[in-house]
Amino acid sequence: MIELIVEDRCTACNKCVQVCPTDVLDFGAEGGRPVIARQEDCTSCMNCELYCPHDAIWVSPLTRPDPVTNVEQLVASGELGRYRRAMNWENGRAPQGTGDNWGLQLSEAQGEKPPPAHDKIRQMLYAVRDRNLITPDAA
Repeated sequence: MIELIVEDRCTACNKCVQVCPTDVLDFGAEGGRPVIARQEDCTSCMNCELYCPHDAIWVSPLTRPDPVTNVEQLVASGELGRYRRAMNWENGRAPQGTGDNWGLQLSEAQGEKPPPAHDKIRQMLYAVRDRNLITPDAA
């Protein structure tokens, strides 16, 4: 579940807001930093962490809010950006092409059809992928 946005790392590019399939984040006031508005809706898809070019977002492995997240310890630990690095993303850019969910693309390539209407989470992932929010040349 998304836990925090580290203010001194965030540049207000708002890519995280654009790629969140469950609209957990809101745009900050007057072009400011994004805010976690609906934490309980977070599905831990990790898109926000992947697209953040400055490692300013922390998504906890827990499925409930973690009230003891310590920003200073988190920054010092090197955890920020670890998932992005493990996935071979560089500065908020995917290792190849564009897209929000490589698993969806692989499944489609293997012949999977779009999910039925009652599968809301997978429908949201398809909708985000189809919006083409992030272009290859986005910094």
